Amino acid sequence: MIRQLCIVIGAFCIGILVANGNHDRVPAEVPETNTSLSVLDDRQSHSNNTEIIEADEPALPRPEQVSESQAPSVQETPLLALEQENAFLRAQIKKLQMQAHQARPTGNIAAKLQSIFEYQERDELWASEVEIQAADFLYISELQEVVKMKQVACKTHVCQLSFQAFELEDGNKHWLHVHNALIKMPWMRQFKTITAVQNGPSMQVHLSLKRSTELRSEY
Repeated sequence: MIRQLCIVIGAFCIGILVANGNHDRVPAEVPETNTSLSVLDDRQSHSNNTEIIEADEPALPRPEQVSESQAPSVQETPLLALEQENAFLRAQIKKLQMQAHQARPTGNIAAKLQSIFEYQERDELWASEVEIQAADFLYISELQEVVKMKQVACKTHVCQLSFQAFELEDGNKHWLHVHNALIKMPWMRQFKTITAVQNGPSMQVHLSLKRSTELRSEY
């Protein structure tokens, strides 16, 4: 009886040991399965990331496409510069033409004033007053030793002044100074038109109370 009881107890213990041994071996196999799954998941994740990067990467243009797109800008730059230069030149030409049309030769106006002076009647009161002031011009400007005034005469609105240099060289040297000093005189402010024609050692000046545009209707 006792012997049979010992055999049953021993068999029970052996069954427990076998069960424990199988239980211990099962967890050892699980990590291997998890490891393989983890490696597989990593590979799939890497594969998916690579595809996303390739899909998001912009496509570079071909070399011939770049050259074709840049070629027009290279050609348009010189053309635009030429168009701007032509526009500037046309504007300058138009401006010069307008100035040439508006400008009147001094000789023509001087000849017109000379003609008016010859045929115009004399306003004695106004003419005498201007002639007295003009006669003192050289002394006031201290030019009496450089040039002399051969004539000063006035009519109604035109005066004629003739200067003569004592020497040819002095006349050529000082005519600009004489002219500038003359137009600075207070009594000269009343005149609207002033012409000066130099001829070697002499200079003739015409003065008028009218503008050059107002002289067309006279004589």
